[in-house]
Amino acid sequence: MLPSGYGALEILIVDDIANTRQILRAILRHMGFSRVTEAGGTTEALALIKEIGPDLVFTDWDMPGASGLDLIRIVRSHPESPDPTLPIILLTAHGDRQYVKAGRDAGATDFLVKPLAPARIRDRILDVVSRPRGFVSAPGYKGPDRRRLDRPVVDDRRSPEAPAPDVILLPPDGLLMAKVSGDEMAVKRAQQSRVSILRTLAAAQQNRATSGMIAAANAAAVRDDLDRLVSEALSALDRCADALSRMGEPLERFRRGALDQMPSSAGRVIGSLQRLIADPARVMGDPGIIRLHLLAIRAMLRVGADPGAERTATELASQIEALTQRRSD
Repeated sequence: MLPSGYGALEILIVDDIANTRQILRAILRHMGFSRVTEAGGTTEALALIKEIGPDLVFTDWDMPGASGLDLIRIVRSHPESPDPTLPIILLTAHGDRQYVKAGRDAGATDFLVKPLAPARIRDRILDVVSRPRGFVSAPGYKGPDRRRLDRPVVDDRRSPEAPAPDVILLPPDGLLMAKVSGDEMAVKRAQQSRVSILRTLAAAQQNRATSGMIAAANAAAVRDDLDRLVSEALSALDRCADALSRMGEPLERFRRGALDQMPSSAGRVIGSLQRLIADPARVMGDPGIIRLHLLAIRAMLRVGADPGAERTATELASQIEALTQRRSD
């Protein structure tokens, strides 16, 4: 049994197997929870989260269609999620390390490995209520703070001395503990804190979306500019030197912004072309090697749009490296 105040919490059970829902509901009712709602899948669960605003969710991992991981990701990251900080305990038959890591990285608050045992359910609920964790919003992860221990980190992006601008760590609001205590003033203060946290998260998501659109537009402009100069340089020998002289800045911006999407040889080809551009005598004296570089850059610019572009870029890079090696021998 749990202290009587825990009965004030609203709990949602999500599982496609009715028998599992009934077992968990019976365990929770025996612990004193009377406000328990069930959902047979992710779609129904999302509707209930918006309708009743549960304090805690238990969701199965393996469900037809959208899984428990999908539910967690939607709650954490979807723009229309009513509460990204909602505590979610993931139910799974898999306790292996890789499953725990996958659930944690999706934003699960905690785990319960089946078969369900009342003592473990009680411990998870106590932990969620009495030891709430802060909420992290960062590129690639939104969810409860994954650091359970205070250990030094080599590159701490959340350090108050040098925080990364794209990482937000919000303190816990203590709302569940306030509800359990029955203190109305504490509940009101915690609710105000929750509202502030949700506004901060919404603003951060909007800022990232705006920054992403601006970055995408800038990247597209760089690609277009570089593609135009490459085409100009390839079109006629007398235009090549002039086009190359104007290629330095867009080529460097392309290198800084797109290398992670390019073949592994892209950095070497771009660096090689930059060195050639810096030596006007080589530009005029070795049009064959210049042309290979330009064709390789053009293929790189088409990676993602043309299925064969990456292979073409890789093959041209190999030709450049082989030719360069022969000439240096």
